[in-house]
Amino acid sequence: MMPFQVNVSSKYGAPMGRRSDPLSDFVGKCHLRVVPFVDYDYDQGGAYWGGGRDTLSLYCAWDNEGHARYIRAFDRDSAKAAMPGLKFYR
Repeated sequence: MMPFQVNVSSKYGAPMGRRSDPLSDFVGKCHLRVVPFVDYDYDQGGAYWGGGRDTLSLYCAWDNEGHARYIRAFDRDSAKAAMPGLKFYR
């Protein structure tokens, strides 16, 4: 399961975004995917990201140890450039 698919909904509503780990915590190669939104503002697990349909795409990078980092970027190459030192799968 991808980190943005983990259900975070609660009886109090949706949390604002998700926790991002420091880049120094990542181990080995990382996955990098654009986060698909539901209703333009929520990820598949129910976290609220805001911004509406005209904002930059949200990308999630994660390793096999459970570390995850979220970033808004124009495209995949921009997201990779914003996370120096990480190596990614294709």
